[in-house]
Parts: sequence; C-alpha cells; structure tokens
Amino acid sequence: MNVPKLKFVASVCLSCSLVLSVSSGPVFAATTQSQLKDKLNTIQDQKQKNKESISKSKRKLSKNQDKQDAVVEAIKTTDKKISTLNGRISSTQTVIDQNKLKMEQLKETINKINQRIDARGEILRGRIRTMYISGGAVNYLDALMGAKSFGNFLDRLLALKMITDQDNRIINDQKKDKQIQQNSKEKLQNVLAQTTHALHNLNTMKTSLDQENNHKQGLLKDLQNQADEIEKTVLSTSEQHDILNAQESVVKKQLDDLAEAEAKAKAEAKAKAEAEARAKTEREAAEAKAERANTAIAKNDTDSSTAAADSDSNQSSGTVENAPQTAAETVSPANTSTQLIRPAAGYISSGFGYRSFDQGFHPGIDIANSTGTPIHAAADGIVFRAYQSSSYGNCIMISHVINGQLMTTVYAHLSAINVSEGQNVSQGQTIGAMGSTGESFGSHLHFEVYNGRWTPPPHNGAVNPLNYMN
Repeated sequence: MNVPKLKFVASVCLSCSLVLSVSSGPVFAATTQSQLKDKLNTIQDQKQKNKESISKSKRKLSKNQDKQDAVVEAIKTTDKKISTLNGRISSTQTVIDQNKLKMEQLKETINKINQRIDARGEILRGRIRTMYISGGAVNYLDALMGAKSFGNFLDRLLALKMITDQDNRIINDQKKDKQIQQNSKEKLQNVLAQTTHALHNLNTMKTSLDQENNHKQGLLKDLQNQADEIEKTVLSTSEQHDILNAQESVVKKQLDDLAEAEAKAKAEAKAKAEAEARAKTEREAAEAKAERANTAIAKNDTDSSTAAADSDSNQSSGTVENAPQTAAETVSPANTSTQLIRPAAGYISSGFGYRSFDQGFHPGIDIANSTGTPIHAAADGIVFRAYQSSSYGNCIMISHVINGQLMTTVYAHLSAINVSEGQNVSQGQTIGAMGSTGESFGSHLHFEVYNGRWTPPPHNGAVNPLNYMN
C-alpha cells in the first residue's frame, strides 16, 4: 500500500474516532435530560391540578360548613319549640290531673247526691204506695171531715199542709240534686274532653317536631360525613402535593447531576479531542518527514523505502484499533442495570392488577413476612419521601434514573424507616423494616413501581414490579 493512500485511511479513521468520542456521551445525556424535563413538567402540571383540587375542596368544605351552621340553627329553633311545647304539655297534663282529681271528688259528691236521691225516692215511693192504698186525695178530705172540732180541723189542715210541703220539698230537692249532678258531670266531662283533646294535639305537635328534629339531626350527620370526606380529600390531595413537591426537587437534583455529568463529559471529550488533534499534527509532521526521507532514498534503496512504508503502516493501524475503544468508553453510561432486585424476603400474598375479592386495582405487589423483616432499595436512587401516610402507613419513595429512564419505587406499611428524604441510597441497602401500618391487614410490604413519576389514584403509570425484578 503506498503512503498517500495510507495517510487518507488513517485520517478517515481518526475523524470517525473524534466524532464518536465527542458526540456519543452528550447525545445520551441530552436524551436523559429531555426525558427528566418532560417528567418534571408533568409533575408541575399535576401539582397545579392538585392545587386547584384543594381550592375546590376547601370551597366545598366552606359551603358545607355554612349548611351545617344553618341546620344547627334550625335544630336550635326546633329545640326551643319542643321545649316550649313540653312546658305546655306539662301544664296541660297538670290540668288534666287536677280535673281527674276533681272528677274523683265529684264522683264522691255524686255518690252522696245519689244516696240522697235514693233516700228521697224511697220516701216518695212510700208516699205513692200509701196514696194508692188509701185511694189518693180522698184520704185528705176524710182527714179533714173527720175533725171533731174546729181546732182539730185546723191542726189536721196544718198537718196536711206540712205533709204536702214536705212532699214538694222532697220533689224539688230531688230535681235540684239531679240537675246539679247532671250539670257538674257534663261540665267536668267537657273540661276533661277539652284538656284531653288539647293534650292529644300537643303530643301530635311534639311528635311532628321530634320527627322534624330527627330529620335535621340526620341531615346534620350527613353534612358532617360529607365534610369528613371532603377533609379526607383535602388531606389526601395535600399529601399528594407534598409527594409531588418532594419528587420535583429530586428530579431537579437529578437534572443538575446530569448537567454536571454532561459538562464533565464535554470537558473530557474536548481534552481528548485536543490531545488527539495534537497527536494527529505530530503524526502528520512525522509522516511528511518520513515521506520526504523516503522520496530522497527511493531511487537508490527500494528495500529501505519499503521498510519505511511498512513502519508507517503499522503505526497508522495501531491508531485505528484504539479509536473504537475510546468511543465505547464515552458512550457507556454510569448505571447499566436494567433490573430491580427483590426488596424483601417472603411470599407474594397479592399480585399486581385488578383483584376479584374487592373489585379494585392493586397498583403493586404485596410481599408477606414477619414484622421487622429488612426492606432493601430495589435500585440506586434518591429518597424523595420518607413519611407516615394515613393509607400507606410508614412509607418510603425513591426516584431512580436507570439507563436514562426515570423510575419510581414505593415501599409501604413499614414498621420502621431507616433513611431520610434527600438521601442517596444504593441497590440492596436496608432502608426500613416490614410491618402493618396504615390501611393494612397483616405484616407485609406493599411494593409499587412506576415507569416515570409516582401518580395518585388510580395510579396511572404503575407497572407490574415482577416484570422488572430478577
């Protein structure tokens, strides 16, 4: 092979080496940065939605509280009515009791009147029998005509008058007592009927007010339950907001780390390019010098010229063989692992996806074992949340960048947390202990994996952890 052709091949190989060494690393970093920025924008959008949701929930909570206040005032008004009505009922019942007592007293009076009426009746019946037996009014004439003297006549007449007056008095007393008996009985019965009717009406009103009050109490309970649900939503959304805030900070840090790594890679690539450019210049100078020397002795010493050309060829071949290795070193990322490790020992008690027993979506897997079983980080990453949740219980969330892809892992229901937010963790590092905190039944680890950022229910982006585990 002649020298000019060899120089051309060496130049092409050097150019390829320079292109690969300068461009491969930054292109990879740029792709990763773009993906992380997209995730960061998504997190910020979700934060804005959560903020709007919290504001909306708080407005609903305020309206609910206004309704509760109105119902409470209505209940107070009804309670006052019921209290007043109870007073009227008590007073009416007292009147009824008094009337019943009077009725008992009247019964005793009526019994006495009845006794007098019965006694008079017996007298009157006796008189009637006597009159009937003696022939009635003729006996009076006989009594008068039988007088032996005028004085005796007057005595008999006076006696007859006294008997007649007595009979009339008895009859009048009898009529009077019967009338008094009838009037008293009717009056007391009317009063008793009226008070009894009034009491019935009052009891009916009280029953109606009690029903109204019970309805309002039920309405108040419903409003309080709604308020509890709204408050839970606010708390849940606030928790989600805190999680997104923490993840946003971590993703920003990961972006800064990538930018720093990219700047470092560019500086290293630039230094390598400059060194290789200097080496190229030196090689070209050496080759030119050798070519001039070879040209000068070509006429007299063909073997020497051939040996010199072979030497130059060997030097150029060595440069071409080193170029691909340099490019490979530049392209290679810091973390090439594509697998997550199993975060805890134990058996899988519940898998990923929809479950038949509760018709719900399970966004992770449950690994069951005894309380205190060590929990390990599934991959290298940064802890962006280590806190106590009402649903997750003691929970850890870690953000990972694996082969340029953002991933998130969640470890829930822990009995202990051994890491803090912002801490860098290594794959396999013990980060906590298994437990049964939060909404949990039995000791287990609830493990979630997200292809991207963590998302709130219905947990869009959650993937089956078994697809990523060894």
